Amino acid sequence: MTLCAVIEPLVWESEFFQRSCGRLGFGQDAPPLTAAALDRFALCQAKIAASELVRADALATWGFRLAEGEASFCMSVVPAARAQFAVGVRQAEIGDIPVLRAAAAQSFVWSRFRPPWYREDDCGRFYARWVEKAVDGEFDDACLVTVAPGGALTGFVTLRQQSPQLARIGLLSVLPGMQGQGIGRQLMQVSRVWCQQRRIRRLAVATQTSNLPAMRLYLGSGARLESTAYWLYRSAHDPI
Repeated sequence: MTLCAVIEPLVWESEFFQRSCGRLGFGQDAPPLTAAALDRFALCQAKIAASELVRADALATWGFRLAEGEASFCMSVVPAARAQFAVGVRQAEIGDIPVLRAAAAQSFVWSRFRPPWYREDDCGRFYARWVEKAVDGEFDDACLVTVAPGGALTGFVTLRQQSPQLARIGLLSVLPGMQGQGIGRQLMQVSRVWCQQRRIRRLAVATQTSNLPAMRLYLGSGARLESTAYWLYRSAHDPI
């Protein structure tokens, strides 16, 4: 199979990880892939549907290796005229950022940002930055937190509206030490209410196929599995 693809520079990731990163965009009108094009990037990413096994084999001949699988879910949001958050739910504030950053750096152990393509601490740094930017309204539209009666944060979820009828969960995490108390289900309900307040009818979320607890949470909250995909990576020094 001849691979035809353009390589889109990932500007933000390149700056954050301090290495040139690109992602393959496949298309019939794209030029044939070349080693010279790949070697312009320290790291090239490719995301393909899990059913595209022929393409996966072709990518392997170019030195791409499996980094992680991805499962995408979507759930319907039932309209509610006066949807309100429960007690103990609020918008994250600037003062919450240190706690949220520390939690995000520890919580997302299943990730495609992993060795040997990334440094050991890159994953934690990436998600810590993500949640901080979500509080600022940059990476996502909102960061909502759940709070214990004493005021301690117990979990957080970030959300963004992608279209008038669709929103997506960016990050969802129960804080370390707070697992097993139903906070994950509470965060899913918080996400639904946020959508209801904006008359959004569908809520999407994705996770790694290695993250079974997250998949159980989404399915148990009424989401349906919509698609699966593979992330494959190639470093410039990988042999072809």
